[in-house]
Amino acid sequence: MMGMVALIAMIAMTNGTWSQTNCQADINGDFVVDLDDLLVMLIHYGDSCENVTSTYPLLHISEIHYNPHSSQGNDSDWEFLELYNPHPYPISLSQWSLSNAIEVTFQESDTVPTMGYFTVARNLDSLSMLLPTLAFARQWNSGESLNNTGETIEIHAPDGSIVASVAYEDNDGWVSEPDGSGPSLEWMDPGLPNSAADSWTYSLVPGGTPGNENSMWGLSEPE
Repeated sequence: MMGMVALIAMIAMTNGTWSQTNCQADINGDFVVDLDDLLVMLIHYGDSCENVTSTYPLLHISEIHYNPHSSQGNDSDWEFLELYNPHPYPISLSQWSLSNAIEVTFQESDTVPTMGYFTVARNLDSLSMLLPTLAFARQWNSGESLNNTGETIEIHAPDGSIVASVAYEDNDGWVSEPDGSGPSLEWMDPGLPNSAADSWTYSLVPGGTPGNENSMWGLSEPE
């Protein structure tokens, strides 16, 4: 019979979340061996581990506020983007990063909660007024801004692979309202392709919904 340590290691590889701590049983890398780790094992119980390559759990970009309206204030104070975790367990962002549009290397303490959100702000001091209590958030590197006409945002796993990429624009099929009119750009539904222009729309809330469920969440009709 396969030893428990070996079983845990194989299931962790199948799930794509090789432990980032010194504890093999800490599958999701949150530095605690808990019920979430057991849930990961149960989800993948019975999976074949033959010829499995190292991958990481899927994360999505769920909201982009690239050009706030002047009534809200300066772009440098209110720009943000948001990550969404679709899994029934938290994901440690230790050694993960964002690149292309902005450069961010996450810290060991950064975690995207179970089926929840992580906000990356240009100015966390100002944006904290809109974030829910105990929100998961980090400020990106100073001096950078999101391009008002569009650019590509990439999420990189610890091995450098691109887990998600969204090349937003203010035209060419993308809604134009987020370009300075007040709303943010929101992904409509986790059942839709994250990178497709028609999977995105403008928020019903001026300034967007950082750290909260998107205002248009679940209102689409995926085919």
